[in-house]
Amino acid sequence: MKKNAFSLVELIASIVILSILIAVGVRIFTNVRKNVLEKQYQNILSDIYTKAEEYAKSTGKTDPIDISVDFLIKNGSISPDDDKNIYDPREKNKKLNCYIIHVILEDGEYKASLGKLQENEDGTCYNENREDTIEIVCNNKSCKDGWYNENLVLTIKGLSDEELKTSIVEWTSLNGLYELQESGTNKSIVVNPSYLLNTTYSALIKTSKKTYDISKVIKIDKEKPKLISKDIKINTENNQTLDIEATDLTGSGILGYALTKDSCENTTYNTNKLKITNSGKQKICIKDNANNIYEEEININKVTFNYNEKSNKTETINDVYFLQENPNHELPKPSRNGYVFKNWVKKSDGSTIYEFDNLNDSDEAIASWDIIDVNLDVEKINKGSKNAIIANKINMILVLDVSGSMSGNAIENLKQVAKELVNSMSFEVGSTVSIIEFESVANILLEIGTNKDEALSIIGGIPGTNEGTSFNNALIKTNNIIEKHLRGQVNNYMIFVSDGYDNGDFNNNYANIVKANLKTSYSIGIGNAADTKALTYIASPGCYFNSTSGLDSLGEVFSHIQEEIREQVQETSKKGLIELPNLYVDSENPFSLKINDETTYTFTDINEMSDILVHENNIYYLDLEKIDNKYKLEGNLKTISFAYYYDGE
Repeated sequence: MKKNAFSLVELIASIVILSILIAVGVRIFTNVRKNVLEKQYQNILSDIYTKAEEYAKSTGKTDPIDISVDFLIKNGSISPDDDKNIYDPREKNKKLNCYIIHVILEDGEYKASLGKLQENEDGTCYNENREDTIEIVCNNKSCKDGWYNENLVLTIKGLSDEELKTSIVEWTSLNGLYELQESGTNKSIVVNPSYLLNTTYSALIKTSKKTYDISKVIKIDKEKPKLISKDIKINTENNQTLDIEATDLTGSGILGYALTKDSCENTTYNTNKLKITNSGKQKICIKDNANNIYEEEININKVTFNYNEKSNKTETINDVYFLQENPNHELPKPSRNGYVFKNWVKKSDGSTIYEFDNLNDSDEAIASWDIIDVNLDVEKINKGSKNAIIANKINMILVLDVSGSMSGNAIENLKQVAKELVNSMSFEVGSTVSIIEFESVANILLEIGTNKDEALSIIGGIPGTNEGTSFNNALIKTNNIIEKHLRGQVNNYMIFVSDGYDNGDFNNNYANIVKANLKTSYSIGIGNAADTKALTYIASPGCYFNSTSGLDSLGEVFSHIQEEIREQVQETSKKGLIELPNLYVDSENPFSLKINDETTYTFTDINEMSDILVHENNIYYLDLEKIDNKYKLEGNLKTISFAYYYDGE
């Protein structure tokens, strides 16, 4: 039987063919692998280029920039393959860290390219074998991440004096200011903002061997926090608090608050609800994150409220605290079986009403009561009289520009229209006027005026100046008056007049603080040179007026504002309800109603008054809106007074 087998020639041919196929396959595989690795390398480079371009853009620089891959790793722009290195996939263990990426600005776009390798013989980058890293330091110390409240000297650390002396250092910043300091070898800069700074400073250091690009975020806040309001909430609990409202404007932010009898520097700061533990003089302390401290001394008084023993239910409220300068809180209103609370008195017989605008520490306020649950015959009613007045009280703040551009006829015209406004105010019902003049500084001419003649005299004596214009200073003085006299009142108005631009840096926050305590803020720009943007912000919505024809139309603007204020106040007044305690009306006990100090109406039957009264919970109220409608006043209700006989003490 014949067996089939390869001949020697066939075998050799097979081996040759197989060898050729293996060689071709290996070459193909090698080429494929090489292409894959090259693609990986290009992808890595592309990512590095993108991050380098983004960094260059963030600096705002227009000159070429050299950035190491190592720098991009350390600042977090790109992620390393292991703890700290990026490798070339084409060559095992070859690091890309020490390559320089060259970035240029071309046609408005940053474009990166691969530069030279800056690597030492031991595989470290040129700066990796230094004892100190190259960095920007603040006042010769490592810069902190938080806020400073002082000027800073920025210096390069990590280079030898000789290296730094022979190098070229280019400082740049993102919207930050600085001054070069030429003395010595540090090639330092001084950062000295007026109030606030939060930006990045960069130093491009060109030595004979390498270019370093380092940066540091610098944050400086020199401005103290601002106290907006302070208030003690009246309650019957022992743990009363002083509530603080404050702002740090656009600064570092508020760190905390404190109430102390000691130093604001050495106290503990916490929330803005400060526990009150004792009375007397104390300090409100407000600290921001830059350690700027605002402090204000206040006087806290304590009053004990005593209900008296007038029924089977007795109670005493102890230790209610007041701010000396702001005692007008909603006071406790006790209730008792068989009695209605009348008011707080100093003497138990009710002869002296307690005045809380003149507090003394450790005073006692005693409750005064009226009997309500006994039956009285008509003929046994004790006759007395009850009078009340509702009037259009307003608090007007005039803030007047007296800078150089307002001299001559301009200031005289302004004084004339201001006088006309004051003449129209009702000082007899409690209206007040405040007058502030401003140029580069601001002065309070009349803090809180209640006398028309005094106000007119002060306006007449306002001089013109040759100085500049500061809206901020004028608004700060306005807020001082509000904080001292007008906070919490309803009808607060401001008229702010100027013909120019703020010569300083106008701060919107000052306007916000003032407007928060006004019913309406009006502003008037005189002529075409007025700072429309700032004056519009100072005004309430829709309440900026531009006297485009200058002084000639100023009187018309003032008249328009007066009419708006009158309508606003009357709209507020006519919605009110006035309680009529123990109201009784008959022919022998008439009810007398006088409107606008002109017409008097007399009622001898309570049913005749049904269309001007509201009856709720067995209590009668005069309804001002009903009065306005009944007597067709069409919004012109200015004052009312009434009198009736009532069940007295």
